[in-house]
Amino acid sequence: MPLRRPTRRPPAATSGTRAPLAAPGSPAPDLARAAWGAACLLAPGPVGRALAGHEPDARARRVLRVLGARHLVQAAGTRVLPAPLALVGGAGVDGLHAATALATGLTRPRRRRASLADAVVAVGWCAWGAVRARRLA
Repeated sequence: MPLRRPTRRPPAATSGTRAPLAAPGSPAPDLARAAWGAACLLAPGPVGRALAGHEPDARARRVLRVLGARHLVQAAGTRVLPAPLALVGGAGVDGLHAATALATGLTRPRRRRASLADAVVAVGWCAWGAVRARRLA
């Protein structure tokens, strides 16, 4: 009878667990959100130009500053609140943000490109938070 070499499976395949999206307790996602929030808050003109493709008006810059402040608060909250509450709550806030940005994009032609781009960003944050929350469960 020939000898067979034992095969090794990667740990994730044998344990039935998935690799984490970010290491538990990793500050990377929160730092990314804080950086995005700081960019929106401190440089609404360049961020608005990137999203809209044209110079943002005063109202659009104010909206970007408010959204930037919200992202900073949410990033800080994720670090200090219990993880499930912060992640699920944050995903809910991001989902609501995506819905309102989508509605704005569909109803306001002048703001369409910026609103739809913002909706895509918000959906990304929502999905990120939902996946992180699910992996904690």
